[in-house]
Amino acid sequence: MALQELFVPVHISALNTAHCLRDPADAELLRSYIRTDTDDWDGGEREAFVLPDGSMLPVFLSLHGRNLDEWESRASHYTAVDRRAETAVLMFRTWGERVLQRIHGAPSPRWAAIWAPGDAAVQAVAAAAPRWPEPAPGQAGWRVFVRNSYRQYDDLAGSEIVPVEAAALQTWLEPLAEGEARVELPRERFVALARAMVPRGMVDTELQEASITGELALVVTARDAGGWRGRVEGSFALRPTTKREVAKRENAACLFRSAGDLRGEFRLDAAGRLQLRAVATDVEFSWLPQGGGRDEDHAPWHRVAFEWVVGPPAAAPAGRW
Repeated sequence: MALQELFVPVHISALNTAHCLRDPADAELLRSYIRTDTDDWDGGEREAFVLPDGSMLPVFLSLHGRNLDEWESRASHYTAVDRRAETAVLMFRTWGERVLQRIHGAPSPRWAAIWAPGDAAVQAVAAAAPRWPEPAPGQAGWRVFVRNSYRQYDDLAGSEIVPVEAAALQTWLEPLAEGEARVELPRERFVALARAMVPRGMVDTELQEASITGELALVVTARDAGGWRGRVEGSFALRPTTKREVAKRENAACLFRSAGDLRGEFRLDAAGRLQLRAVATDVEFSWLPQGGGRDEDHAPWHRVAFEWVVGPPAAAPAGRW
């Protein structure tokens, strides 16, 4: 709530993922802020407190849960319970107040109200349902959920949209209208889906096409005037061979092997509207020690689910007058 009302969120990439920055000059700017009392940027992306004059307060990753006296992580972001505990925002509360003090001479009156029990705006945010990513207006595609690979996280998952153009969708599904009982997702589209199925926790994982095998098919089990319904079946195997595939940041790269089946259900109505949900089952998964993966760090499983989703309607073009 405080981020929404009192700050302009600033989300920056660590210097060791400088390729994520749109302007290479930004890496030099960020490097200039590193001091002995700051994070060494050894990690993923960070949030920072940037003052109007362009200077930064010496703290990154304030939404982490740390000991203010010793600056040691309490790992309070690893479990669902701890992510909702007071310690998870202790650093943010301290440094947020300092930046408001620095800019305005005193925290905003709204700052104190936000932290008081029972604030209506805070309660509304806490009660809101999760907001999953959606395709862009007028588009559709896969929404893929994958569990974070690090063992200490209890329920943290990543979610990604893999768009599919309308023409490609029509090409895939059209044989059903012509009486086919089984249609297989084209290889190109399967590769895009599989790339989104990789374990979360690494940085910019993008497997080579040669590292991906498998297929996904729709099998019709019933037809009627309203359309078609049936099962989703398939399999996948993800076998990266280079660390560059699994992470653009070397200290986050862990080679793995994962193979399993894909199972689910679908319905396609006469108007061409698709409903589909599927999960990975019977997965054989392993981390490769020689590739940086260690059992004590990473979970011994790979959990994947995906569904077909449609974005909001595209806005009508503006009139001439």
